Amino acid sequence: MFVPFIKMSQFFVSSDKVKTGQTFVSVPSENGLEYRPGGRIDLYIPPTSKFVDLSQTKLKFEVDIALPTGAVGASLAARLQLDAQTGLHSLIRSVRVFTGRKTALLEEIEGYDVLTALRFDYETNQNLVNKRVLTDGATGYDPACRGTLGTTKTPAANCLSNPYFTRIQDNTKLSTSFTSAPENDFQGVVGELELNTGLFRNEAVFPALLTDGLFLEILLQDQKKVFRQLESTMRNKRLGLNPIFHSTNGSDNGSFTNGSWKNGTAISSFFVARDQNQTSVPVFPFVVGQEISFVTLDNASLNASTAAIKDIEYVTGGTGTAVGTSKIKVTLDGNVSNTMGESYPNDGDIHIISQSVEDFGNALLEYQPTYTVSNVEMVVAQISVPEGYESSMLAMMREGGTMNYDYRTFTNYRYSQVKDDLVANIRLPLIESRATSILCVPTDATIYTSASSLAADGTYQIDFDEDDETSFATRSGLVGIPDQLQNYQLIYDGKINPSRKVDTAKISGGYSISQQWCIEAEKALAMADIEPLSFRAFRENFFIGRALALGRNAVYDARGKDFNLQVEYTGASGPAKNHLWMNFVSHIRRLVIKQGGLDVQV
Repeated sequence: MFVPFIKMSQFFVSSDKVKTGQTFVSVPSENGLEYRPGGRIDLYIPPTSKFVDLSQTKLKFEVDIALPTGAVGASLAARLQLDAQTGLHSLIRSVRVFTGRKTALLEEIEGYDVLTALRFDYETNQNLVNKRVLTDGATGYDPACRGTLGTTKTPAANCLSNPYFTRIQDNTKLSTSFTSAPENDFQGVVGELELNTGLFRNEAVFPALLTDGLFLEILLQDQKKVFRQLESTMRNKRLGLNPIFHSTNGSDNGSFTNGSWKNGTAISSFFVARDQNQTSVPVFPFVVGQEISFVTLDNASLNASTAAIKDIEYVTGGTGTAVGTSKIKVTLDGNVSNTMGESYPNDGDIHIISQSVEDFGNALLEYQPTYTVSNVEMVVAQISVPEGYESSMLAMMREGGTMNYDYRTFTNYRYSQVKDDLVANIRLPLIESRATSILCVPTDATIYTSASSLAADGTYQIDFDEDDETSFATRSGLVGIPDQLQNYQLIYDGKINPSRKVDTAKISGGYSISQQWCIEAEKALAMADIEPLSFRAFRENFFIGRALALGRNAVYDARGKDFNLQVEYTGASGPAKNHLWMNFVSHIRRLVIKQGGLDVQV
């Protein structure tokens, strides 16, 4: 147990080591039983909890996903999930923590989901991912859903062990439409989240009895920003991972006269190739009722005709059957005509793609799935201390003692930049007296419809991997994008830091990484208490980092400094998107508790 220092008269004294115990108490939310997108959750940890270990305190709740109204019918069904990397954290837009009943604001993190995505993308390894899958509603990579044609790995293609929908057992024939009913296909996900805030990551015991408890106000994110399709069903994200059309009759003879889909003809069923490990129904990413179409492997030609899936089954092949090796057979609820100008199978294979979201999104109605948060509670870790310790501490406080409680937190300074602003000077009015680093995340500020966001239609292109074929962003607004940023530098306290511009042209070009950027980013993450374990997400979640101080106890006084971030987009094409910069300043705050009240020093 950490025992904070108490100031009495002119001396600092610390109590002797005391034996402690720990119990967990559940505190339900105060302002409702269920919460919708954009809603507010209020939680109150009462002073009767006395001493609380906030680092072991968890936010527990259940989330249920529902397709748009009327989506039970054919053509609107699709497997949806929350963000694969952040899970249930992606539902939280902002967090505010107060003492008592909103008497003093201890910390406020606007853009909580963006900060959490940054932490989870860079502070990650397989052990941490496995833990987040178990507790946070994240999705892990499943080799059963792997690609076999050289595509990159992704956790967002997991249809076998995904927590958001029920697992299909064996090679059962599927004929029932995918629905929102909890007992059929979608299922509720329960998470226990370690909140990514300064107080709830602080291992020092919090004296709730001296602050009249703690009050949390959590705002939920809009439904347009939280949902994802399986990446193995999308045209605009890893098209090379999608299942491949094999033939109309399952025959392994690839001639046009034996199972080919001839140009201009219509089919009502087809077989799926065994590529992409499509060897059983449980790993087939599409569902009954989902509208599908086809696109060429090079994404050059989209089939104009679509139909919804009626049946999915596994047909066993072998000697004496028309089918060669065993394959998945898909039966449609109508005919689909080949409008791509060629006959298949031939040298130009075609991929199967989802059209449920895209087609409905182009209609007059908006494709808007939603979610419901329920059973919200805070599982509070209470620390038990001997009776004499509590009475002794209160007596010292009454005699004029002062308790100082330090904790690290973030302040988000947002800045809006239009894409035509090729050389921007971002001025940040920092007021932190003990700042440690700054993390600047240039998110995509484009307002997308739910359909466009789900389909990655018109979003930022991340890279140009030949095997993935397409790589457009599915996490718009949640992560940073380099977007043709050529270089940057910071100017504060009348000095240029670092002394030369940091080159980022290689990152923006999508083909390499800049060494100086890595050095600056690693120092900034470390000083923000984010352990830089992996830089694999440097293109998918780009940020600019600057350590304002170096060393375990080092801090920087940013008050009264003219702080500027200068960025240049002077490449050949210029930026493609407007940017909303989320500038998170990591700093240490101090809660000063006295007999007459308390004060928060920023």
